[in-house]
Amino acid sequence: MKPWLCLFLLLPLVAKADKVLVTESFEETDTTVHQGKKVSWFSDEKGSINVVNDPGLASGKAFKGNKIVGILPFVLLSNPGDSITVSFTFRLAGPMVATQRGFKLGLFEGGDPNSPWFFAAGTGYRWNVTTGPEPFSATLAKESGGPGQKVLAGQDTTVMDQSTKRFAINDTAKHKATIKIDIGADGNLHLKLTIDDWSFASTDLLPPPQLSPNDFAIRSDDNAFLFDDFKMEIKQQSGDNSGM
Repeated sequence: MKPWLCLFLLLPLVAKADKVLVTESFEETDTTVHQGKKVSWFSDEKGSINVVNDPGLASGKAFKGNKIVGILPFVLLSNPGDSITVSFTFRLAGPMVATQRGFKLGLFEGGDPNSPWFFAAGTGYRWNVTTGPEPFSATLAKESGGPGQKVLAGQDTTVMDQSTKRFAINDTAKHKATIKIDIGADGNLHLKLTIDDWSFASTDLLPPPQLSPNDFAIRSDDNAFLFDDFKMEIKQQSGDNSGM
Protein backbone atom coordinates (compact mmCIF):
# COMPACT_ATOMS: atom_id res chain seq x y z
CA MET A 1 0.00 0.00 0.00
CA LYS A 2 1.29 3.46 -0.84
CA PRO A 3 2.30 5.65 2.13
CA TRP A 4 -0.07 8.45 1.17
CA LEU A 5 -2.97 5.98 1.13
CA CYS A 6 -2.14 4.83 4.68
CA LEU A 7 -2.20 8.43 5.85
CA PHE A 8 -5.54 9.00 4.11
CA LEU A 9 -7.07 6.00 5.85
CA LEU A 10 -5.86 7.18 9.26
CA LEU A 11 -7.28 10.70 8.96
CA PRO A 12 -10.89 9.80 9.94
CA LEU A 13 -9.64 8.04 13.09
CA VAL A 14 -7.64 11.07 14.17
CA ALA A 15 -10.57 13.40 13.53
CA LYS A 16 -12.88 11.20 15.58
CA ALA A 17 -10.64 11.44 18.66
CA ASP A 18 -11.06 15.22 19.05
CA LYS A 19 -14.54 16.54 19.79
CA VAL A 20 -16.10 19.84 20.64
CA LEU A 21 -18.97 18.58 22.80
CA VAL A 22 -20.32 21.93 23.96
CA THR A 23 -20.23 25.51 22.73
CA GLU A 24 -22.53 27.39 25.07
CA SER A 25 -23.59 30.99 25.56
CA PHE A 26 -26.61 32.31 27.41
CA GLU A 27 -28.39 33.67 24.36
CA GLU A 28 -30.78 30.70 24.19
CA THR A 29 -30.75 29.55 27.81
CA ASP A 30 -34.15 28.98 29.40
CA THR A 31 -33.41 30.58 32.76
CA THR A 32 -36.59 29.25 34.40
CA VAL A 33 -35.48 25.64 33.99
CA HIS A 34 -31.70 26.24 33.91
CA GLN A 35 -31.35 24.66 30.47
CA GLY A 36 -28.87 25.76 27.81
CA LYS A 37 -28.18 23.92 24.56
CA LYS A 38 -26.34 20.98 26.16
CA VAL A 39 -25.64 22.11 29.72
CA SER A 40 -27.98 22.50 32.69
CA TRP A 41 -26.85 25.62 34.59
CA PHE A 42 -27.52 26.18 38.28
CA SER A 43 -26.67 29.13 40.50
CA ASP A 44 -28.61 27.85 43.48
CA GLU A 45 -30.61 24.76 44.34
CA LYS A 46 -33.91 26.38 43.37
CA GLY A 47 -35.10 29.26 41.23
CA SER A 48 -33.99 30.68 37.92
CA ILE A 49 -30.47 31.72 37.01
CA ASN A 50 -29.68 35.39 36.46
CA VAL A 51 -28.88 36.30 32.84
CA VAL A 52 -28.14 39.92 31.89
CA ASN A 53 -26.97 42.00 28.94
CA ASP A 54 -23.31 42.86 29.43
CA PRO A 55 -21.50 44.76 26.65
CA GLY A 56 -18.25 44.54 28.63
CA LEU A 57 -18.11 40.75 28.38
CA ALA A 58 -20.48 39.44 25.74
CA SER A 59 -21.97 40.50 22.46
CA GLY A 60 -25.30 39.72 24.08
CA LYS A 61 -26.30 37.94 27.29
CA ALA A 62 -24.15 36.51 30.09
CA PHE A 63 -24.68 34.89 33.50
CA LYS A 64 -24.25 37.12 36.56
CA GLY A 65 -23.92 35.89 40.14
CA ASN A 66 -21.58 34.55 42.84
CA LYS A 67 -21.72 30.87 41.86
CA ILE A 68 -22.62 28.68 38.92
CA VAL A 69 -22.56 24.94 38.22
CA GLY A 70 -22.94 23.35 34.81
CA ILE A 71 -24.00 19.69 34.47
CA LEU A 72 -21.91 18.49 31.50
CA PRO A 73 -22.45 15.72 28.93
CA PHE A 74 -20.96 12.39 29.98
CA VAL A 75 -17.24 11.96 29.35
CA LEU A 76 -14.92 9.17 30.49
CA LEU A 77 -11.16 9.69 30.72
CA SER A 78 -9.34 6.40 31.20
CA ASN A 79 -6.38 6.11 28.78
CA PRO A 80 -3.06 7.95 28.46
CA GLY A 81 -3.62 10.92 26.18
CA ASP A 82 -7.30 11.36 27.09
CA SER A 83 -8.11 14.94 28.06
CA ILE A 84 -10.88 17.40 28.77
CA THR A 85 -10.53 21.14 28.15
CA VAL A 86 -13.03 23.79 29.14
CA SER A 87 -12.67 27.47 28.29
CA PHE A 88 -14.81 30.51 29.00
CA THR A 89 -14.78 34.28 29.38
CA PHE A 90 -15.52 36.08 32.63
CA ARG A 91 -15.12 39.35 34.47
CA LEU A 92 -15.65 40.51 38.02
CA ALA A 93 -18.59 42.84 38.54
CA GLY A 94 -17.75 46.05 40.39
CA PRO A 95 -17.19 47.26 42.97
CA MET A 96 -14.45 44.65 43.37
CA VAL A 97 -13.59 43.17 46.78
CA ALA A 98 -10.07 41.96 47.64
CA THR A 99 -10.26 38.32 48.73
CA GLN A 100 -7.30 35.99 49.24
CA ARG A 101 -7.97 32.84 47.18
CA GLY A 102 -11.69 33.55 47.19
CA PHE A 103 -12.32 32.95 43.49
CA LYS A 104 -12.74 29.16 43.12
CA LEU A 105 -13.28 27.08 40.01
CA GLY A 106 -12.88 23.49 38.91
CA LEU A 107 -14.21 20.22 37.49
CA PHE A 108 -15.94 17.51 39.51
CA GLU A 109 -17.67 14.13 39.14
CA GLY A 110 -20.45 12.32 40.91
CA GLY A 111 -23.24 13.79 42.98
CA ASP A 112 -26.93 14.38 42.47
CA PRO A 113 -27.71 16.52 39.38
CA ASN A 114 -30.95 17.63 41.04
CA SER A 115 -28.91 19.17 43.86
CA PRO A 116 -25.62 20.18 42.23
CA TRP A 117 -24.08 21.90 45.25
CA PHE A 118 -24.29 18.76 47.42
CA PHE A 119 -22.29 15.69 46.43
CA ALA A 120 -23.01 12.25 47.83
CA ALA A 121 -19.77 10.83 46.41
CA GLY A 122 -17.12 11.49 43.82
CA THR A 123 -14.07 13.66 43.57
CA GLY A 124 -12.97 16.90 42.01
CA TYR A 125 -10.22 19.43 41.49
CA ARG A 126 -10.47 23.13 42.20
CA TRP A 127 -8.22 26.14 41.83
CA ASN A 128 -8.34 28.95 44.38
CA VAL A 129 -7.38 32.36 42.97
CA THR A 130 -6.99 35.74 44.68
CA THR A 131 -8.93 38.88 43.75
CA GLY A 132 -7.76 42.40 44.47
CA PRO A 133 -4.57 44.46 44.14
CA GLU A 134 -2.23 42.20 46.13
CA PRO A 135 -1.32 38.91 44.37
CA PHE A 136 -0.91 35.60 46.23
CA SER A 137 0.06 32.11 45.14
CA ALA A 138 -2.96 30.27 43.79
CA THR A 139 -3.64 26.78 45.16
CA LEU A 140 -4.91 23.54 43.64
CA ALA A 141 -7.08 21.44 45.91
CA LYS A 142 -8.60 17.97 45.63
CA GLU A 143 -12.09 17.28 46.93
CA SER A 144 -12.99 13.75 47.99
CA GLY A 145 -16.76 14.20 48.31
CA GLY A 146 -18.94 12.51 50.89
CA PRO A 147 -22.31 13.01 52.62
CA GLY A 148 -23.07 16.66 53.32
CA GLN A 149 -20.10 18.02 51.39
CA LYS A 150 -20.45 20.80 48.83
CA VAL A 151 -18.75 21.60 45.55
CA LEU A 152 -15.99 24.22 46.11
CA ALA A 153 -16.52 24.05 49.89
CA GLY A 154 -16.75 21.64 52.82
CA GLN A 155 -14.36 19.57 54.91
CA ASP A 156 -13.36 17.15 52.16
CA THR A 157 -10.58 19.35 50.70
CA THR A 158 -6.85 18.63 50.52
CA VAL A 159 -4.48 21.24 49.09
CA MET A 160 -2.22 19.54 46.52
CA ASP A 161 -0.03 22.36 45.22
CA GLN A 162 0.46 26.11 44.97
CA SER A 163 1.60 28.24 42.08
CA THR A 164 5.17 29.50 41.92
CA LYS A 165 4.01 32.79 40.38
CA ARG A 166 1.69 34.97 42.41
CA PHE A 167 -1.45 36.20 40.71
CA ALA A 168 -4.62 38.18 41.35
CA ILE A 169 -7.64 39.20 39.30
CA ASN A 170 -7.47 42.90 40.05
CA ASP A 171 -9.93 44.56 37.68
CA THR A 172 -13.38 44.24 36.15
CA ALA A 173 -12.08 43.73 32.61
CA LYS A 174 -12.85 40.73 30.42
CA HIS A 175 -10.62 37.66 30.96
CA LYS A 176 -10.25 34.35 29.11
CA ALA A 177 -9.77 31.19 31.20
CA THR A 178 -8.96 27.59 30.28
CA ILE A 179 -8.88 24.44 32.40
CA LYS A 180 -7.23 21.32 30.99
CA ILE A 181 -7.03 17.89 32.63
CA ASP A 182 -5.24 15.06 30.82
CA ILE A 183 -3.87 11.61 31.58
CA GLY A 184 -0.13 11.40 30.95
CA ALA A 185 1.83 8.49 29.52
CA ASP A 186 2.89 7.72 33.11
CA GLY A 187 -0.73 7.40 34.21
CA ASN A 188 -0.59 10.57 36.30
CA LEU A 189 -3.19 13.29 35.95
CA HIS A 190 -1.93 16.63 34.67
CA LEU A 191 -3.99 19.70 35.54
CA LYS A 192 -3.56 23.25 34.25
CA LEU A 193 -5.43 26.50 34.76
CA THR A 194 -4.72 29.43 32.44
CA ILE A 195 -6.13 32.93 32.87
CA ASP A 196 -4.98 35.25 30.09
CA ASP A 197 -1.15 34.94 30.05
CA TRP A 198 -0.84 33.46 33.57
CA SER A 199 -0.91 29.68 34.08
CA PHE A 200 -0.63 27.20 36.95
CA ALA A 201 0.17 23.56 36.13
CA SER A 202 0.31 20.64 38.54
CA THR A 203 0.14 16.84 38.67
CA ASP A 204 -1.90 14.38 40.72
CA LEU A 205 0.40 11.40 41.36
CA LEU A 206 -2.45 9.41 42.92
CA PRO A 207 -5.34 9.96 40.52
CA PRO A 208 -8.49 7.83 40.27
CA PRO A 209 -8.22 5.00 37.69
CA GLN A 210 -10.72 6.83 35.51
CA LEU A 211 -12.38 10.20 35.61
CA SER A 212 -15.85 11.36 34.54
CA PRO A 213 -15.85 15.13 35.03
CA ASN A 214 -19.56 15.88 34.69
CA ASP A 215 -19.71 19.12 36.70
CA PHE A 216 -18.05 22.47 36.07
CA ALA A 217 -18.27 25.08 38.84
CA ILE A 218 -17.21 28.61 39.78
CA ARG A 219 -17.77 30.23 43.16
CA SER A 220 -16.69 33.69 44.28
CA ASP A 221 -16.75 34.42 48.00
CA ASP A 222 -17.22 38.19 47.83
CA ASN A 223 -17.32 39.26 44.18
CA ALA A 224 -20.20 38.78 41.79
CA PHE A 225 -18.93 37.81 38.34
CA LEU A 226 -20.18 37.61 34.77
CA PHE A 227 -19.62 34.41 32.79
CA ASP A 228 -20.08 33.49 29.11
CA ASP A 229 -18.69 31.74 26.00
CA PHE A 230 -18.30 28.31 27.62
CA LYS A 231 -16.64 25.64 25.47
CA MET A 232 -15.87 22.00 26.29
CA GLU A 233 -13.55 19.80 24.23
CA ILE A 234 -12.66 16.14 24.70
CA LYS A 235 -9.75 14.16 23.28
CA GLN A 236 -9.69 10.38 23.50
CA GLN A 237 -6.99 8.06 22.23
CA SER A 238 -9.05 4.93 21.72
CA GLY A 239 -12.71 4.47 20.84
CA ASP A 240 -15.58 6.80 21.58
CA ASN A 241 -16.72 6.55 25.21
CA SER A 242 -18.09 10.08 25.50
CA GLY A 243 -21.72 8.95 25.38
CA MET A 244 -22.46 11.49 22.63
